[in-house]
Amino acid sequence: MRTLVISDSHLGAWTGDDLLAYPWAREALRPELERADEVVLLGDLVDLLFASIEHAFERADGLVELLAETLSGKRLVWLAGNHDHHILVRRLEALIELRIATGHPDSELTERWRESFFFEAFLRRRLPDTEIEIAYPRCRVGEVILSHGHYLDGEVRGSVPNRLLQGGFWRLAGGRSETPTIADYEAALVPLTELLFIEAQLPKGAAAEQLIQADLRRLGHLVALVAGPGRELARLGRSIEARLRGTPRTHTPTADFVLARVVSPGASVMPAVSAYARVCANLGWDRDARWFVFAHTHQPLAGVSAHPSGAGPRFWNTGCWIYEPPGGSAADYLGYLEHNWPGSAVVIDTEEQGGKPQLLELLAADRAALRARLRAPDPPSPARLRRYEDVRLLIGHD
Repeated sequence: MRTLVISDSHLGAWTGDDLLAYPWAREALRPELERADEVVLLGDLVDLLFASIEHAFERADGLVELLAETLSGKRLVWLAGNHDHHILVRRLEALIELRIATGHPDSELTERWRESFFFEAFLRRRLPDTEIEIAYPRCRVGEVILSHGHYLDGEVRGSVPNRLLQGGFWRLAGGRSETPTIADYEAALVPLTELLFIEAQLPKGAAAEQLIQADLRRLGHLVALVAGPGRELARLGRSIEARLRGTPRTHTPTADFVLARVVSPGASVMPAVSAYARVCANLGWDRDARWFVFAHTHQPLAGVSAHPSGAGPRFWNTGCWIYEPPGGSAADYLGYLEHNWPGSAVVIDTEEQGGKPQLLELLAADRAALRARLRAPDPPSPARLRRYEDVRLLIGHD
């Protein structure tokens, strides 16, 4: 069985160029979809933190149509990421509401619930000949465990989720387990994503979010206000404000969306790998598998180890399908070119290489052509490459 794993299309997001909304990018992906026996959408299919629901699904229309064309008689598995996690929140709420309305136990409501829940109903309507499965927070393909990977935010030292996971928040919430559980990670991450979701759905949500990103001090103040009582959370708000201001010598403030991302574009991949390895150890997943595929960081990876010796589990990352170059210097852009280039996926073929994952970089030719252009005399400035269309024009695509 050949499984294609893609993630982080972020369709609808104003924060970058959502490539799979464009026909040329979908055509680059089509051959791999046609070769696959099943497809796993490993989170952040649509972006509900930086887009309204309606706009996100409008941008997803072309990709959904492509999936319908290529997955007839096949299987599609969807897992939530942090940017489309609200779909799971609504799914749980729908079951609770149905239970209250009918007075029936969950065991008697399963089929009715699945038929009525909007996202499953949407997928079944648009992909009538495809088997649909919703899984969370992980699924398994052969010897490989797959998960979006956003729990790693809670293990990145100094991040907002890490402060919530480790700090005074848990004294307010009644305490957590000595070793974090799925419930602990969810409790540290969901309040942040739901805050951004609510803002994005307001009539002028995108404009409001852009103003917040432009006014960095205001964002730190907002977090301090919404965080609630407690000295630890007030301290958290002040630390975010300080982080967002940055320092002239080491950091130029850019739209790095601190509440939704802890790994900045162009950053080293290894802190995220180490953080995700800790998640797998905390949840006991590393006792069930030695190969892991995750997403979330937008950094395609092929079989790296979290240990300097190379021992232990191996990790692959699907990368992403959103182009979001950082602001700042040419060096920042080159870091992005090295670590975050979009257009990648992972294939798991249980009949080849023992089912070991393989990284596919479907837009690697574009990256190579751009790298050559940047090394030529009179290279373009990063400011001229804000959209992927600019890249395609520069390297000679029609």
